[in-house]
Amino acid sequence: MNLTRIFLLLTLLCPALGAIRPAAGAEILSPEAVQRAIDEGTRFLTDRQRSDGSWEEDAYRQYAPGTTSLCILALLSAGMTPDDGAVSRGLHYIEQFTPETQQRQTYPIALQTMVFCQADPEKYRARIEENVEALLRGQFRTENPYNGGWSYSDLRQNFSYAAADNSNSQFAVLALYEAQKAGIDIPDAVWKEIEEYWIRLQNKDGSWGYRAVYDRKGGQGGAGVSAAARGSGTGTGSMTCAGIVALWVSDALRISGVSFSDGTVNCCDDGVQPRNRERIEKGFDWLTEHFSVRSNPGSGTYLYYYLYGLERTGRLTARRFFGDKDWYREGADSLLGIKNELSRSWKAGASGETLDTVATSFALLFLSKGRWPVLISKLQYNTPGSDAEWNRHPDDLDHLTRHIESAWGMNLTWQVIDADRAAAADYQQTPVLSISGRVSPLPGDPAARRALAGSLRAYLEQGGFILAEALDGDESFESGFRELMALILEGDEGDGLYLLPEDHPIWTGEAKVSPAYIRPLYGADLGCRTSVVLIPAAESGSGTASLSCLWELADPLRRGPDYADSVEERIGAALAIGQNILAYATGRDLKNKDEAAEEAALRADGQEQGPRRREFYASILSLGRGSPCAPRAIPRLMEKISETIPVQTAVRQVRPEPDQLGSAPLLFFHGRQAFAFTAGQAAALRDYFAWGGFLFANAVCGNGPFAESFETEMKKVFPDARLEPVPPDDPLFSSLYGGKEIKTLTVRRRRAGGWEELQEPPRLYGIRQDGRWVVLFSPYDVSCALEARMQSTCPGYTPESAYDLSVNIVLYALEHL
Repeated sequence: MNLTRIFLLLTLLCPALGAIRPAAGAEILSPEAVQRAIDEGTRFLTDRQRSDGSWEEDAYRQYAPGTTSLCILALLSAGMTPDDGAVSRGLHYIEQFTPETQQRQTYPIALQTMVFCQADPEKYRARIEENVEALLRGQFRTENPYNGGWSYSDLRQNFSYAAADNSNSQFAVLALYEAQKAGIDIPDAVWKEIEEYWIRLQNKDGSWGYRAVYDRKGGQGGAGVSAAARGSGTGTGSMTCAGIVALWVSDALRISGVSFSDGTVNCCDDGVQPRNRERIEKGFDWLTEHFSVRSNPGSGTYLYYYLYGLERTGRLTARRFFGDKDWYREGADSLLGIKNELSRSWKAGASGETLDTVATSFALLFLSKGRWPVLISKLQYNTPGSDAEWNRHPDDLDHLTRHIESAWGMNLTWQVIDADRAAAADYQQTPVLSISGRVSPLPGDPAARRALAGSLRAYLEQGGFILAEALDGDESFESGFRELMALILEGDEGDGLYLLPEDHPIWTGEAKVSPAYIRPLYGADLGCRTSVVLIPAAESGSGTASLSCLWELADPLRRGPDYADSVEERIGAALAIGQNILAYATGRDLKNKDEAAEEAALRADGQEQGPRRREFYASILSLGRGSPCAPRAIPRLMEKISETIPVQTAVRQVRPEPDQLGSAPLLFFHGRQAFAFTAGQAAALRDYFAWGGFLFANAVCGNGPFAESFETEMKKVFPDARLEPVPPDDPLFSSLYGGKEIKTLTVRRRRAGGWEELQEPPRLYGIRQDGRWVVLFSPYDVSCALEARMQSTCPGYTPESAYDLSVNIVLYALEHL
């Protein structure tokens, strides 16, 4: 087979197939556009680096090496490593600055600390400790409104006119937080004073301004002068982001509200909610009311500085939305729209930032850190009597995510999804959805129940995963969730939730779990795998804590007395179970936030991948509910095909209707349940094959009802033909069309105590028309194998065999179009 011929054929076909285009303006939000902007901004910074490793320190000479530290921080966040030339030279430059020599300003000390923590906290541990000591010396410790804050210099608090400000104070808090994460212990008194400072300076409307407004009782409110603060003046977006993050950090660094004593863990105590939750929510209310990504609310200047704070606020607090505004998507749109295409940078000027390198660094920090992949999301349900039950352990997923970050060596984040406001695409943007509590998550209104069940069904069909946990001895959540699952799985085969066997891959996925801490897990299968896991509540008096409770205790920044060994063991086992579940659920195949958002939006429009110019479409035949049960299979296959044939490919779903089948030369179909074509659908398919179409189908997980239905329904489409075995010497199993010579394939089957792999000749059935195969069907699973999920529980072909067979079939089909 001449692959050049296929390429030329596809080149001619592509325009004729009527590629669906994104909505006007959507290209600017594409992941490719975001990545291109990051790459260009990175090149701009590296090009502007001076020979000594610095960036324009002369503009802020008294704050050296602040500019260079900010540029290094941006490059590291954009994906460069400490060993990359520009970063390495920059690190060498800033290493010469110490608090005892050239550097005594809060901004550069804080930025340098953050760089050292991100680049190599072990290598720079002594330098981090030195900087922390300098920052602690610079914290105001006087009885005035500025107590707990920072000013520009660590010397100024000795002056009568000294005054802290919220910008310097924000950077000091961020540096101390990074140092704490790097293992440097910050005294509790410091965090207490930080918390009280930001509480004192919050305005009544929930915002923060730049500096304290106070009622003087003499003097200027400086050191040693008693004065009562009454907020911090006119609120701005940048300073309100600073206040929210400072209070969030104060809560994150508290000793957990979950208690333990003598090796006994007491979960779900009242008062576990963060101390500053109401104050943080007031800040969010103000930001939501004044939300903008095109100016700094309340200021009009320092746009890039504000966006840097907005990204941090949304990411650390697990917020995707401010009201109905998706902060990252709108912020990325704004930044890409104002980037200077000629210089490949962001211009400072009227924004308030003085240097293009500073503006570009802040833009890169927003774009790169804000798109970190979402690992898991927590469902906020508001059912009768639920109150805050959905968030009984506020830090559980945060601590689990931090553990997974360390285990997998990647930057990750998590989010909250509000069930009352979420659209179908919102669910699709998270690989795992967590639902937990002590009351039923089912809405009281029947229509709302059906809507929630429908959204979750669609989410699962598109590859989503639900992790549910009933908390601490209560049965109402579990019964409500089981009722919800009955609605989700209504009309499907099987008994829904079942006790996962000991050989289920969840138990052995990545981390070893001691048999002493293995607990019952219930699962439900949908598509290629177990797609739902329910962790039942512990029996009263059993002494077994919920996983959520133990994740809450697993605080990577915890201070205070050590846990008892028995508690540490249980926390370790809980993290291991969580890691195994998330590894099984995601296969470590996590997409950046903007990529996940684009895919979700395109799926909502019936597409699987973003269409681009000169693309060739493969289509998945969809019958609605239950049919798209292996959503990643065909996109993965076509990605591989595009490595063989020099043309871009894309995948979409089509229904068996003339107006959709007409532009689908390659049609794939798979399922794991019985189905039936209507007379109209059978007629549309009959015409499709008469036009020259081709169909490749397989039974997901070797599903018998689907295989039987396929044979029956093909009789409606081809009344005078039947599925017949494809001979093992058929040319499609040869290298004639550009594929591999296939004699045998590896089939995976379940046996007692595990799995076995056997070598067999390929087993295909087909229907011929005008001397060529127009339908090919595999009773063995192909689609789940193509998804290449870690430790699939599906019998059928192995991933390598499924790929080899599928490539041969696709190349055969293209040759005979």
